[in-house]
Amino acid sequence: MSLVKLGRARLSLVLPYHREQLRAARNPTLYDLFESYALAAQTLDRLLTEHRRREELINEYQALCLDMQAEVIALLKQIELAAPQSRTRGFEG
Repeated sequence: MSLVKLGRARLSLVLPYHREQLRAARNPTLYDLFESYALAAQTLDRLLTEHRRREELINEYQALCLDMQAEVIALLKQIELAAPQSRTRGFEG
């Protein structure tokens, strides 16, 4: 599975309210975020399973994942707001 698909799937699990928007999203900026989120979430998973837990690093990656989730939500809202405008423009003379 590509990192973009993995990131999209993981975000769909943690952001269920936005699941349909995530599935439909076709945006290069979001693709970059999906990929970055996949990498950060995988790293966080590894850190959480280590025998010698590094709490500071775990906290850092948890915050990073939350920040990326917020950024994805903000971009989805921007895309949603822009969509009606682009449809309207198509009908103008």
